Amino acid sequence: MASEAAVTPDPDSNNSGLYLIPVGILSAIALVLVVLRIWTRVTRTRRLYLDDWLILIAEPLSLTNFCLGAAAVSYGWGRQLLTLDPADVVQSRKLQFALQTTWIFTLCFVRLSVACSLLRFGTEKWWKWTLYVIIGLQILISSSYVMIQFGQCRPVSINWEQVPNVECWDVNAIIDYGWAIAGVYVTMDLVLSLMPIKLIRSLHRSTSEKILIGILMALGLLATGVACGKMTTFDDFGKGDPMQATIRASLLAKLEEVVGIIATSLPCLKSPAEQALRKLGIVKEHQLTTPSFVNSVPLPNLPMDHAARSDSDGSLPTKGDIRVDSVSVSVQLGSSHSNTHSSNGPRKEGWEAV
Repeated sequence: MASEAAVTPDPDSNNSGLYLIPVGILSAIALVLVVLRIWTRVTRTRRLYLDDWLILIAEPLSLTNFCLGAAAVSYGWGRQLLTLDPADVVQSRKLQFALQTTWIFTLCFVRLSVACSLLRFGTEKWWKWTLYVIIGLQILISSSYVMIQFGQCRPVSINWEQVPNVECWDVNAIIDYGWAIAGVYVTMDLVLSLMPIKLIRSLHRSTSEKILIGILMALGLLATGVACGKMTTFDDFGKGDPMQATIRASLLAKLEEVVGIIATSLPCLKSPAEQALRKLGIVKEHQLTTPSFVNSVPLPNLPMDHAARSDSDGSLPTKGDIRVDSVSVSVQLGSSHSNTHSSNGPRKEGWEAV
């Protein structure tokens, strides 16, 4: 009797909320942060960097991915297979296949964005080559997953419907490859999360601000934790109800992507976050000696009346054409400041940061 009850279809069984609720909340947060990130860039630095363009590609793909998941749920993803109409099962599995495909590209663009953002803040060979290796590995791994996605079974339509004369790769080989790549991904996430420590140590900032920046830039460790959790689903690949057993694995894969978008966008909002904490009295105003995340180019000798206390938006008072803040630094000295000029006339020097 117990075994009969175990196989009896339950029309009320539905675990789709396990996917939709957390993914929906985090996707909304990621969208807001990306919009704020781009707005901050445009209003503060007047330009978008390569990592901004990459995240602008990743975010719409991420939203499309979530919409595909929601559509798959509407056709029965998360419910027991035996309780569904066969036509709905085909539609749901088509949408799940599209969801997996867009996820591969989205995660690739997110990691590339993180690596490209760090490329701007180091000139040493080891720094640049570490990031170049990560970028190359990510592109190769994503390309291999696309090949697996479309090549593991012939015809491809076996992914959503029953067809005769199917040829598939050994599933154990795919699982072993997934374990190996998961180890590479965890290592990459750790490196990308810990590399900013070098930048934070070089800042001429108060301890509270360094802690704030460290927290913002170390949020990538959450993505590392999610990647580790995702590995616990590998042994369940191909097991259980095909419409329910994939929910948990898809959830962890999606969280790895969305948390990555959030983690790579928050450091770009350091200045607005600092202003909010200053208004709350958590971060005190301090003497600014060197802007955050500027390139290692020596500042010219500024007039004494510019060595002032930072104002409420984290920048020195503006006088003439000189402005210093935590997002960008530009110095335009006219001929009136002849002590910093050569005899050839006016000179312009500039530094840009996050």
